[in-house]
Amino acid sequence: MILSTDKMVFVTDSEDSDEYIENLRTEYDTNCYRIQINKTLNPPYYQLSHEWKEGKRKLNNCLFASSKLEKIVNYINQNIQ
Repeated sequence: MILSTDKMVFVTDSEDSDEYIENLRTEYDTNCYRIQINKTLNPPYYQLSHEWKEGKRKLNNCLFASSKLEKIVNYINQNIQ
């Protein structure tokens, strides 16, 4: 899956996704972002996170979550500079 916003283009990370959880990733202004789609819920649940590494650990900070993808896209367009 490819998701395009006004500022970013997210692409499915096939190594970190399966039929229930899909992870879309992008890099923007030297930062890494992930949208996780939880397909086990009805409707699917979307979570936008900022990701980074400290040593070998991968950390993330949830920025916004919603069951509506349009709200995630609006958040990205309005709040990420």
